[in-house]
Amino acid sequence: MVLSSLEMLILFVVLALAWKAWSVWPPVPLADPDTWGYLNPGLMWLSGNGLQQTDGRDWLYPALVTFFLKTTGSFTGIVAWQKLLSFLAAMAMATTWRCWVSMLPFNRWILFLVSAFGALPISIQLVNQQSILFAMSIRPEAVLPLFVYTQLACVVGYCKYRWQTPRALASLLLGAAAIVFAYACLLLKPSWYLATVVTSAPVFLGFFGRSLSLKTRLLTPVCGIVVSLLTLWLPGKLFLIKDGASITLLPEALFCVHARFIDRLLEAKLAALPDADPDKTRLQTFVGVFESELYNAEHAHKTYEKLGFNADYLMHSQTLADAFFAYAGNDRKKVSAFCMACYRDAVLREPINYASKIFDQFTHFLFPEPKTFFSDQVNLTKAYRDSADSWYPIGAATLSPDVQKMYGNYRDDTAALIAVTKTLEKDSKLRAFRQNFAGYSLPLTLLFLLTLLAAHVWSSLHQLRLGGWAAFVLYLAPLGNAFGVCIVHTLDIYRYRITYGGYLLFALLAMAVYICLVLGQSLVSLAANRRAREAP
Repeated sequence: MVLSSLEMLILFVVLALAWKAWSVWPPVPLADPDTWGYLNPGLMWLSGNGLQQTDGRDWLYPALVTFFLKTTGSFTGIVAWQKLLSFLAAMAMATTWRCWVSMLPFNRWILFLVSAFGALPISIQLVNQQSILFAMSIRPEAVLPLFVYTQLACVVGYCKYRWQTPRALASLLLGAAAIVFAYACLLLKPSWYLATVVTSAPVFLGFFGRSLSLKTRLLTPVCGIVVSLLTLWLPGKLFLIKDGASITLLPEALFCVHARFIDRLLEAKLAALPDADPDKTRLQTFVGVFESELYNAEHAHKTYEKLGFNADYLMHSQTLADAFFAYAGNDRKKVSAFCMACYRDAVLREPINYASKIFDQFTHFLFPEPKTFFSDQVNLTKAYRDSADSWYPIGAATLSPDVQKMYGNYRDDTAALIAVTKTLEKDSKLRAFRQNFAGYSLPLTLLFLLTLLAAHVWSSLHQLRLGGWAAFVLYLAPLGNAFGVCIVHTLDIYRYRITYGGYLLFALLAMAVYICLVLGQSLVSLAANRRAREAP
């Protein structure tokens, strides 16, 4: 009881320090060029025009923004709600950590120390400026941590009640909830698609084995899928008014990111086509425009480190967009089919080079830069200036008068903050921790895998196997996200790396604790065996 109270006290202190760190930030949300895709559906809904999809974004985060605005009546309410959800995310982190700790076979004092150590990743998550910047922004990254850590808490809890101490009702509820929250993460961030699969895998693997009844093992994933369909998939089908961008968003992104592969493919097609083929002239025209824009992307500002060109330039090029429609036909479905066919054929034509591209991108994850975990300094003046440059007055003209007024007040508040904000001071301790920790990511991962193997090979460590696998599930979230991005896009874009950076830090610290516990238990077992041999 006393130790549990101390754990709660530590968490309270962490939350209090986080509240202080947040106090220097203005209660006005930040925007960027992607914000309108999340904000406009909510503004249109509040104006009585329905939930109108914008820029191909899915419905969940725009619906949350609508709720924030509806319940508070101003844009400052977005910050208030997202701040609350960030603190709830910290509590979900604490729950995840504590549930994992409860799976470890040690006495209560060791478990208390391990639980107390969990305050480190929670405090870093709450007080670093990058996390606060996300929570202040009108972007799904503001609420993603709550859904991710809640899902991880459910998965770890499922592992505990499915295999360690089997309980039918607890495993069913937690397993089903894990699938539901995994799907919610996918709706918030489509780049989370592979992480959704791998972190849900334990629930489906739980179907095998006999410690619980077949009915419970079967109902767990079925209930999760059914609830996901009813609460998350169906509302999007019923209430979201689709826009054309949802058809071409992914295909065009795949085409642009893999532009060099596709350029070689199209050149080969041109060489194979006879001059009399009427499609050759049309394709030559398209390839001419495409290669001209690719050249511009290769010499644009901020070319991507490993890709060697700026894929964002291609994705936002109106010239290339017009060329797509001119060649494929004035129909988004035809453009989508053309882009997907080019991507598929290019990958099949150069599978080794494509695999090399994936691995090259994945090195961003294997050898993370310090700033992957979090940015240690934010220029608020620049952030609000960028916000002021991200408005869409044409779209705002279709809003109802009261919503227009609320939107106008937000724009005025943003413009006013440009003159009074400043660059926030760096936290030297966090910066030093980040710099030193980044270099240990891959060695720590490899050592963890060795200790997990040892737990399976050495009988005296068998009780640590399940705790090791639970820690590995925590690692699967950032791993799956990073590898999924490498397959379809690029980790050269910093915002993709910073999205998983906090989850990676959380998992690595859990893995570091597990390594220490396995090594400690190994030493205890060796000492016990030696005493047994020396005994008369």
